[in-house]
Amino acid sequence: MMIDSATGMSPGERYAVESLERTRSFCGFFLDGKYYLGPELLTAVGWLEGQTFIYDELDALGDPVFPDRVAGTIENLTLLLADGARLKLHPIPVHVPEDLPARSPVMGKNHAQLHGKTVVITGASSGIGRAAAHAFAEQSTRLVLAARDERALAEVVEECAVRGAQAIAVKTDVTHGDQMRALAEKAAAFGNGRIDIWINNAGVGAVGSFENTPLEAHEQVLQTDLLGYLRGAHVAWPYFKAQKSGILINTLSLGSWVAQPFAAAYSASKYGLRGLTEALRGELVGYPNIHVCDIYPAVMDTPGFRDGANFTGHALKPPPPVYDPRQVARAMVACALQPRSSTTVGAAATIARVAHFLLPAFPQVSGRLTRTALQRAPHSATSSGNLFTPSCGERRVEGGWRQTRSSSYLWVAASAALLLGCIVIARKRSTNSNRHK
Repeated sequence: MMIDSATGMSPGERYAVESLERTRSFCGFFLDGKYYLGPELLTAVGWLEGQTFIYDELDALGDPVFPDRVAGTIENLTLLLADGARLKLHPIPVHVPEDLPARSPVMGKNHAQLHGKTVVITGASSGIGRAAAHAFAEQSTRLVLAARDERALAEVVEECAVRGAQAIAVKTDVTHGDQMRALAEKAAAFGNGRIDIWINNAGVGAVGSFENTPLEAHEQVLQTDLLGYLRGAHVAWPYFKAQKSGILINTLSLGSWVAQPFAAAYSASKYGLRGLTEALRGELVGYPNIHVCDIYPAVMDTPGFRDGANFTGHALKPPPPVYDPRQVARAMVACALQPRSSTTVGAAATIARVAHFLLPAFPQVSGRLTRTALQRAPHSATSSGNLFTPSCGERRVEGGWRQTRSSSYLWVAASAALLLGCIVIARKRSTNSNRHK
């Protein structure tokens, strides 16, 4: 690692300025020649010109606190202020996530294509949203991360900084229109007036029979999973139209094509999102550089089943196979690079969708299987989960649900058999129909 012979700083390392009595406090840190406010708001307010520290801060009258914004000079990890005070710089240890991948040389072109783009991600505190934040951070984008959990967002901001991106956290509840408008305004300010990519991803779920799930729980799912996406599109749209470009990426679901028994509101929202996105595309005549991209994941290994509302009286566990949420994140980056209207993630999603199309009784079969699985699960207290407040559990990308490779292969084999059976049934019905003509 090369050390700057003049300042004493090493590339990629953070340095904080010590705080002494009767001297000005600098609460941020240096990183690669720039000065940042802190991990909760990674916005540069200063920079180095050689050894000169330019620091932009205004007093109560709106004037710079330092003449010509020159705070002092740095030499051998010491900040010498204009008044003669000497403040030591010390490195800040940064936690590097274990899953941080090595950069690949083949990503160079893509990295340049998204460099500096302003990307907004809702639901960025865990699961797919957190994985997406990591994936876009590796493209050196400018990230605006939104969720209800401020502490978790601060962690993601730091994780993105380690990966080479500038990021800010904006506490946002997508069920409130005023907070979504504020999110768009802060994103545009951070992006120098632009919002290039908006990812609607925040979501909640409520599992339980339709009548045993409280009405307010159904309503909250719709407010988040359907109207939250509509609000996101609505606040991003004026920026897209003004700049005549932009990409809206929506995290839909296998549930957008295959109804989920015992999750009626979730199914209603995901089916509704298909209509929303198709309607939006229909209004984009004359705007060839504005795109709406839908991602249809299969069941992902996220904390969602742990954090969601549960009114079944039994413990919840996702049905196999369960996929790595980073696959969805990679699909989002691919859409940002080359927009596609529809992307399916996970072979199980495609199999189930085809089976649903070929077998009219698929919802009844799915309902029986779900009811049987719930009845066999251990008893558990009912809970509204994270419907109305952020989860109190650990926020992370994965939920820890993934099965062994062998069990996944068995499920794929069983699914293939189911699909083959559906095709046989469809052909028999077609043959019988032709015979009766």
